[in-house]
Amino acid sequence: MSDSILVNLQASFLTAAGFWENNLSEKPGNWCKLIQGIDKTQTDGYSIIGDFVSQISQTAYQEPGLYIHCQKKGSNKAQQKRLYTLFVLQPNGEIEVITEIKSASKDWAIELWPEIEAYMAKQSNSTEKRRQEIQQRIETLEFELRQLRAELAALEFHEV
Repeated sequence: MSDSILVNLQASFLTAAGFWENNLSEKPGNWCKLIQGIDKTQTDGYSIIGDFVSQISQTAYQEPGLYIHCQKKGSNKAQQKRLYTLFVLQPNGEIEVITEIKSASKDWAIELWPEIEAYMAKQSNSTEKRRQEIQQRIETLEFELRQLRAELAALEFHEV
C-alpha cells in the first residue's frame, strides 16, 4: 500500500463525483473499514476483512485503498435499513465511490464481493505487472553486463 495521507474522509466524500446518499457520518452505530480482503466462510460484515477506521470526520492520516462505510437509516430498529458505500481513497486524497447498496439482510456483504474482488485483482495485477517490468529490466542489465565483461576480457587478452 501507499503511505498514509492527511485527509478528511467525510469532506473528500462530499466532493466525490455523483449523487450519493451516504455522507460518512460518525453517528453511533455507523462504521467504516479499510478493506484488506474477503473471508467467504462468512456472509455478513465479518466477511469483509480489514481494520476499522476512526476519525472519518476530522483530518487524520488514512491509507489510500478500498473502504466500506455503513450508515444506519431509520429510527425504528426493527425496520432499520443500512446504507453500505464502497469507495476508494486515492493517493491524492480524492474519493471515488464504487457503489452504494441499501440492505436489511444479514448476507448483504455478498452483494459487494464482486466489486471488492475486482478492486483487489486490479491492485495485485498492477503490482504483478510492475514486478515483471523490474524483472525484465534486471535480465536486460545482466545481459548487458555479461556482454561488457566479455568485451573487457577480450581487450585484456589482446593486450598481453
